Amino acid sequence: MGMPRKLAAKLLRAAIRLAPPQSREWAAAMLRELDFIEGDWAALFWALGSFGAIFRHAATEWRAYFTNQENKEDQMNETGKKAIGFASGALLALVVSLSGLGLLWILAILFPGLGIDHLEWTHFLGAIVIPEIIFVVSAVLLWRKRTPVAAGILLTGIGIAIHVAVHLATH
Repeated sequence: MGMPRKLAAKLLRAAIRLAPPQSREWAAAMLRELDFIEGDWAALFWALGSFGAIFRHAATEWRAYFTNQENKEDQMNETGKKAIGFASGALLALVVSLSGLGLLWILAILFPGLGIDHLEWTHFLGAIVIPEIIFVVSAVLLWRKRTPVAAGILLTGIGIAIHVAVHLATH
């Protein structure tokens, strides 16, 4: 067996290993047919043509596999995008509420004569009423284009409102 025939056999064995399961039987049949080809160079050219045919057939299988994988990834990415949107909306709502509360604390520290820290209505207005109005307005404005973000803002606003209602009921 000459060098071209050995190379042809190695090439077809590599095609068998690399081919998807649907193409392996076909590639193995081409390797067996190699024994019946007369001449080493003819065997090499047979193997090159066979390798090309196997590769084209395998490429269609790979393309179908990866196309289906991309569709699954797109669906997963869509779910992930919604989850990230919801979480960012909730985080934005918490930041707005904490900013209102922080602004009240800063005003109480900077202007102690106003007695802001002892007035109950300033906390109620600055940390609850104004942020709740911001939540409702932003949820309405974002609902059509950014529904997950709006839902996160709205759910966090409802959670804060329930917290305040329970706090007022118990005190």
